[in-house]
Amino acid sequence: MAKYDGLLGQPVLEVEEPDKEGGITIIFKDNRFLFIKASGDGVETVSIPE
Repeated sequence: MAKYDGLLGQPVLEVEEPDKEGGITIIFKDNRFLFIKASGDGVETVSIPE
């Protein structure tokens, strides 16, 4: 989880509705995107840029 330390304390601009796969997108003020999706017994996350 260390790669997400840069997101701590960043203001959230928008949380988008779940997409067709059931994932949500969080958009931060510094123009980073965090995609979150539940899968099986865990959670998948992708941060852009990483």
